[in-house]
Amino acid sequence: MTGGGRTWAAAPIRLLGLSLMGALTGALIGVQTGCGGTHRGDGVRPGDSVAARAAGVAEVRFRPVFQTPQGDPGLLVAAVPGGQWDQGLATACQNLLALHVDKTSRVDAPTASLVAARAGYPGQVRFVRTLNGGAFPQPLVDKLAATVAWGGPVDLGLAVRRYGDGTALWVLAWSRHVADTDPVLRDLALDQPLPVRVDLVDPALADASLRLFVAPPDGPVDELSLTNGLTRWVDRFHTPGAWRIEAVATTKERTAVVLLYTVFVDSPPPTPAPLRVAPTAPENPAQAEQTLFLALNQLRAQHGLPAVAWFELFEPLVREQSAFMASAGRALHVLPGLTPGVAARAKSYAFPYAFHHEAVATAPTAEEAMELVVDSPAHRAMLLCDSCTHGSIGVALEPTVRRVPRLFVTWELLEFPKGPPRLLDNLDR
Repeated sequence: MTGGGRTWAAAPIRLLGLSLMGALTGALIGVQTGCGGTHRGDGVRPGDSVAARAAGVAEVRFRPVFQTPQGDPGLLVAAVPGGQWDQGLATACQNLLALHVDKTSRVDAPTASLVAARAGYPGQVRFVRTLNGGAFPQPLVDKLAATVAWGGPVDLGLAVRRYGDGTALWVLAWSRHVADTDPVLRDLALDQPLPVRVDLVDPALADASLRLFVAPPDGPVDELSLTNGLTRWVDRFHTPGAWRIEAVATTKERTAVVLLYTVFVDSPPPTPAPLRVAPTAPENPAQAEQTLFLALNQLRAQHGLPAVAWFELFEPLVREQSAFMASAGRALHVLPGLTPGVAARAKSYAFPYAFHHEAVATAPTAEEAMELVVDSPAHRAMLLCDSCTHGSIGVALEPTVRRVPRLFVTWELLEFPKGPPRLLDNLDR
């Protein structure tokens, strides 16, 4: 979830949420896998998708298959409300499956992001893996169907590897299709402009405002305005490497990532390494908080920003938020019936009020949680808030004995325009 607007504690300025291991015990990460080579599309006009495909040029675009596929893919599409097969997601699943060198491998954030980026899928993708006795993974698909039961279109992909002992490893990809976009070249030359267009298809986002985040390989994230249904030309690709593009829609009720992908400027996409083996024991939440805080200030130093100081007063609030998320199994800023969120709680906890910049995420390790938020331009921009002076990070383990528990993380970056908040006494609350 991504949000914005500078306000007081009751409505935080940045609300951003990611789940590496989400409700389906899978991996979420932004976009795309290996389709096409590294040709930059010389001689192909921007937006000429027909010519690009004829020339074998790699693109970022949706690849819908309107005819219901056969076999396991057909079962998946039929079982998921609004399900539609996308060949780009299917390719991503196949390439991600090929990186499993061990049955216990896990889908980590950097690999999933790179695999998705190479495929040229333009939306926010969740990857899920499961190992079973060989049958179609109906329990996993049922969970997915319940998760996306809101009724909007859902892009799907699936791949399977069957072993000699009868077991099968499944990799499933899904993405809420909340917007359409024009195809663009995945591989750009230096200084080549990129046309970015968003056509919102989710009725709930009809009146949403749009923001575009452009993250270079190194340096500050640019935030640009974007208008639904109109093309914005982005002309700032002066550095070779992978550039992350993210479009975010915000309404009064919610925020949504509508586009998330990578373009490779004057350099080929890296080859993904084999997946890492899953952890066998959970991390200590207190140690994870310190690891994440150190990583936060290292990231800020790399971008020429001063370190933020640890704000002890809000420790109980961020840890409470993470504990609520862990109990619910969802990385959200507001959990109806459980908590209104850190910013709302802070308003009745301390004074004067602060400006809040918040991100939430869930992942198997602190390292992967940090990788996940840095991979998203909007999240990275929040962590690189240049006016923030303090921060608090809370980590909690999910209550489960069926697997190694995931970490649920809350980052709270803070501005104090009226001075540091002080704890209200009981009479003032």
